[in-house]
Amino acid sequence: MGENEIIKQAEKTFEEIKHIDENENEYWYARELMVALGYKSWRYFDAVIEKAKIS
Repeated sequence: MGENEIIKQAEKTFEEIKHIDENENEYWYARELMVALGYKSWRYFDAVIEKAKIS
């Protein structure tokens, strides 16, 4: 799979799990992102989120 195909697949995945509120703001649920990004356990993904908050 080439780089462009990987990017297109990633965009498709994120579009599929995107939610839109009544004001047309886009948002994603962390547990859906976890799966899309390949994490198998919430505890590992949660650790990444905590590191991002600190940064």
